[in-house]
Amino acid sequence: MNNPRFNYTEDEIKGLFKKVSGNIESAMQKIIAVSDEKKNFENTLLAFENTINDAGDAITIPISLAYISDNEKIRKAAQELELKSSRYFIDIFTREDIFEALKKCASNKENLDEPAKRLIEKTLLNFKKNGLGLEAEKREEVKKLLKELVGIELKFSVNLRNVKDELEVSLDELKGLPEDYIKGLKKKENGKYAITMDYPDYIPFMENAKNDDARRRLSFKFHNRCANENVKLMEDAIAIRRKIAKNIGYPTFADYVLSDRMAKDSKTVFNFLNRTIDRLKEKGIKELEERIALKKENDPSSDETMRSWQSSFYNNLLKKKKYSIDHEKIKEYFPLETVISGMFEVFGKVLGAKFKAADIEVWHKDVRAYEVIDNAQNVIACFYFDLFPREGKYKHAACFCIRQGRELKDGSYQKPSAAIVANFPKPSGDFPSLMKFDDMVTLFHEFGHITHNIFTKAKYGSFSGTSVSRDFVEVPSQILENWAYCKEVLKVVSGHYRNPSEKLPDEIIEKLIAAKNMDSGLANLRQLFLSILDMKYHTIESDADTTELYRKLMKEISLIPMMDGVYPQASFGHLMGGYEAGYYSYLWAKVITMDLFSVFEKDGIMNPKTGNKYRKLILEPGRTYDELGQVKKFLGRESNEDAFLKSIGAIETAHQRGSATAIQSGRK
Repeated sequence: MNNPRFNYTEDEIKGLFKKVSGNIESAMQKIIAVSDEKKNFENTLLAFENTINDAGDAITIPISLAYISDNEKIRKAAQELELKSSRYFIDIFTREDIFEALKKCASNKENLDEPAKRLIEKTLLNFKKNGLGLEAEKREEVKKLLKELVGIELKFSVNLRNVKDELEVSLDELKGLPEDYIKGLKKKENGKYAITMDYPDYIPFMENAKNDDARRRLSFKFHNRCANENVKLMEDAIAIRRKIAKNIGYPTFADYVLSDRMAKDSKTVFNFLNRTIDRLKEKGIKELEERIALKKENDPSSDETMRSWQSSFYNNLLKKKKYSIDHEKIKEYFPLETVISGMFEVFGKVLGAKFKAADIEVWHKDVRAYEVIDNAQNVIACFYFDLFPREGKYKHAACFCIRQGRELKDGSYQKPSAAIVANFPKPSGDFPSLMKFDDMVTLFHEFGHITHNIFTKAKYGSFSGTSVSRDFVEVPSQILENWAYCKEVLKVVSGHYRNPSEKLPDEIIEKLIAAKNMDSGLANLRQLFLSILDMKYHTIESDADTTELYRKLMKEISLIPMMDGVYPQASFGHLMGGYEAGYYSYLWAKVITMDLFSVFEKDGIMNPKTGNKYRKLILEPGRTYDELGQVKKFLGRESNEDAFLKSIGAIETAHQRGSATAIQSGRK
């Protein structure tokens, strides 16, 4: 296997744009030069597709280094490459001569298969959504706005990656935190401990620190990350998106985005979100009342409002009291190495593959690489895990596509590769990296994205792996989360770090499963709040006060008031990184996810026959075929919301209102 390389120099990255853009220009001239009567799918549309994908292969890894390299100069060069390339591709997809050549090709009646016809349709739509078909003046305005938007979005992201804020706390203020956490903190000269804004520092502190004021101070800093710059960048981006949509003829930016997604329009999304809020509000209110009662019990002098910096703490305390679940103790059964090897065993069996450590090039000493071996003993892909925080690195958890699987010009198939980039706790002192249960669920989630990439058999790069509708892309990731709540899986992925043969006890497993929906009301209401917020930002008719709208909707939907003096939208990276007018996708995809998983529940969660069917119908095609059509083939029926509502503990409420709505309601 021709494995990816990562050892790019700063000069190589700086010189790459000129080389790649030059290759594209040469290829475009050849495409345009083909006479109209000789234009066909192969010499025009496929030639364009291959040119764009060849360029993507050349720049994807160097651009990824902006998010994962530990070398500041490399990161900066990669950021500049990403900006130049993004703006250049806007130039390509707004060129009338290329558009006309592709249109002429499409008008020639060739006997093409469905994937080829779909490629023509989606490629022309990409041009139209960049303003092609408009009069010249409007087209130029759209191009100018798109280029401006790219710069704003990338700047927003860079600001978040460069956050270095920290809160200094005393040892007394660390009461409630476990030993391994405290040992992993940086101790300052004044004897205090530094809590960074990285998740392995922030989340355990908010869940376990007994000092209410210390949690308040950390939350204040966390929700003010990049506020000085990113609030304006966010509001500028929203305004520019609105202008783009209006110029192209859509009523709102959300409708512009959704026209090529499963939901189709903003009305369908709002109906779905509001319907789900109705089904969960009562459950959420009861959960909130239970947590407020616990707060009063813990501190009789406190008021009856659950503050934003208190919710995680009391939710965690309730798990300990009501279900005897202490995640700081449970994580001792989930050392990272044990979880990874167990995860590979489970999903290797379900999906018919082996995942084996590979001695190939990586980009940092902490990174580990793996090969994917199919049942015929062929290496079909590779992937990487970059799991610990470091300065300048991407701050969340995500799957990065490293190289797309696709058919090359010589007929061979390019083996795909992808990477999980995350921020789990590092080994500390005598403690290995220990995963909290939620960390393990996150790893399963991101591995679901990996499977989407590594098992692809899509012919065209535009349809490969995760290149699906944004409101479908979370299906393969979310479905794997369900295995984390299965007893036989938890036995495989667990083993106490001091005694690996000691598996997670049955009584703890039963409590984890029983507690799965203890906060599904509040947790999903938060997801619904963020989804509605995103949709409101992108359907509003005039300039929005993003802070005030955040404040209003947070209290109204999530039931928890926003802290005074914070600007949480300044760190809402999803809305500046591909999920704008798309955050609803997590819940939309969850409906499909739970319907698909219901088949595994019926057939057996380790059933390789069902796993093979899932791999063939859901993972391998990518966007080669209509996603909902593939779901229907897998289920043998239309998808509906029943399994989703049951999974979040809302099925009784839904049935009081009648049968659950089919997910295809947004289709036209």
